[in-house]
Amino acid sequence: MQATHTPNLLSDALERAYSYSLLDATHQPLQLGKGIRTAGRALGRAARATGRFIANVINAQAEARARDMRYSRTPW
Repeated sequence: MQATHTPNLLSDALERAYSYSLLDATHQPLQLGKGIRTAGRALGRAARATGRFIANVINAQAEARARDMRYSRTPW
């Protein structure tokens, strides 16, 4: 009920000009190849980042095991 009683913030001419500018700005032809390339690049970056993270975790675990064996002289 409240929404129907709100005053107009823009005049009709301003609202029309704003609508036309939005339509003109977003009126780009769909470029499927570009979208697929962009998604592929994003997936590649994510895969590389995930691989680096896993490698860092494995290296940190190996270093911790080596430090523990060196200082406590236990086989674990």
